[in-house]
Amino acid sequence: MKTTTSTKTTKSDLVEVFALWKAEKGSTVYYTGKTSGDNPIRIVAFVNTTKKNPNQPDINVYQQMEKGKDKPQLASLWDNKSKAGKAYLSGKDNEGKDLVGFWNDNTQDGKYPEIRVYYSTKK
Repeated sequence: MKTTTSTKTTKSDLVEVFALWKAEKGSTVYYTGKTSGDNPIRIVAFVNTTKKNPNQPDINVYQQMEKGKDKPQLASLWDNKSKAGKAYLSGKDNEGKDLVGFWNDNTQDGKYPEIRVYYSTKK
C-alpha cells in the first residue's frame, strides 16, 4: 500500500450534472432544477407513475422551455437499491453518458435539493 504525508481529500471525484428540488401541483409531484456548470440550463423532471414495463425510467428529465414548446429530454433515471439497502438512482443522459443520483433525506424544508445527479465513474 502506498502512503503519503497528506490524507485529506478536499474534492469529490464525482462531477455534478444537475440538482432537483421537489415541487407539487395538486397531487402531482415533479422536480425542478438546473444543470451544473458555467451556463446552467433550467430543467424539469417528472416521475413515471404509470410504468407499463419495468424497463421504463422512473424519472424523466427535460429542458424547461417556454409554454407550448417541446421539451427536449436530457436524461432518464431508474430507482435502485444498494447491497446495503440504500436507495439511489442510475441512468443515462441524452449523450449516452452514465449517471448516478443520490436522494437527500434532509432538504431542510426545500433549502437543499432532494436529488443530486453526477456522472458515473464506474468502469
